[in-house]
Amino acid sequence: MKKKLVSSLLAVSLVTMTFTPSIMAKENDDITIGVSFQGLSDEYIVRLSDAFKTRADEVGVNIQVADGEMNAEKQVSQVENFISQGVDVIVLNPISADGCAPAVSAAKEAGIPIITLISVTSNQDEASTYVGSNAIESGEIQAEMVVDDLNGEGNIVVMFGQMGHDAQIGRYEGLLNTIKDTDIEIIAEQTANWSREEGMQLMENWLSAGKEIDAVVAQNDAMALGAIMAIEEQNLTGEIKVYGIDAQDEALVSVKNGIMAGTVFQNAEEQGTQCVDVAIKAANGEKLEKDYYIPYEGVRAENVEDYE
Repeated sequence: MKKKLVSSLLAVSLVTMTFTPSIMAKENDDITIGVSFQGLSDEYIVRLSDAFKTRADEVGVNIQVADGEMNAEKQVSQVENFISQGVDVIVLNPISADGCAPAVSAAKEAGIPIITLISVTSNQDEASTYVGSNAIESGEIQAEMVVDDLNGEGNIVVMFGQMGHDAQIGRYEGLLNTIKDTDIEIIAEQTANWSREEGMQLMENWLSAGKEIDAVVAQNDAMALGAIMAIEEQNLTGEIKVYGIDAQDEALVSVKNGIMAGTVFQNAEEQGTQCVDVAIKAANGEKLEKDYYIPYEGVRAENVEDYE
């Protein structure tokens, strides 16, 4: 009798061990991901959003997309709304490291996994994980091109993205790390807020001030393309080297034609795709890595065809 009882208990135990995970795991169509993008007016963020939506459609998860409109307070409000709706996972693409920090804290307090995407918050340790690339690395790769082209000496100007943004801070740190032992001097630096129009205006101001500029280091391609427009207006194309980051299509054409000296490839498609996959893991309570990094890559005329 005891042997039968033990055998029965063992059988029940094996059945439980075998089937419990499949019972606990959510089907993809039962998962809802709330995602707040920093601003869908930005060309790169549109690419990122498109990749995210494409992957979500492929795997059959539900998503709610919010446009932060480059406003940290709006993004915090959007995350609070996701919490009240009881979504399974929140993805935050923060516009400000400090300004968006309360959103991460709120999600953690509510017990909802929150993933930061391509940029981090100042309380990143409270987030579930990070999916994206290393901003410092991109600044270093870009700066290495500058150092090589200028033979380690010359005057450069720096166009910042939105101040306080993780990429703005990290890319500048990468630049300073790389030029610190050279004779390259930063003679002007100012934000153009990731905008082509503001990049053009800022470059016009610097040129009209009579600054002797050897190179423009723009923290994204949009601002770099704006700088190129201002340089072309003054018939200075080829005399001032311009560098961007993101490897947007128009920037790749400029690199191929020798108008832009170089850019840095940031893989929006891989970032968006992987973020959805990580979000599904989070929804199912799987253990997550601290970071999911997608490397940056330098793009020059000689290898630009690999990225077109």
